[in-house]
Amino acid sequence: MKITPFGNNPINAYKSQAKKTNQTNNENIKSKGDSVEISKTAKETAKYQAEMKKMPDIREDKVRELKERIENGTYKPSVEKIAEGMIKERRLDELV
Repeated sequence: MKITPFGNNPINAYKSQAKKTNQTNNENIKSKGDSVEISKTAKETAKYQAEMKKMPDIREDKVRELKERIENGTYKPSVEKIAEGMIKERRLDELV
């Protein structure tokens, strides 16, 4: 004779509880999710970088103007400004 328990089987009760727990955990994971917040500074930096990319690498109007001045003999570079620029660049190199 085979005896089978009537009512709740302990294994089925465990499976049922585990299933409910998994469903609850899945709902919590879905509702929380990941989020990213971008700072105001990062947004501004991205905006300025986009604007910089729009600018040409070579300013043709400046190049043309300087070429004309050199050809005409009217270009007289400032020795003081050149020296200041060289010194400033050297100091920046030392800082890095």
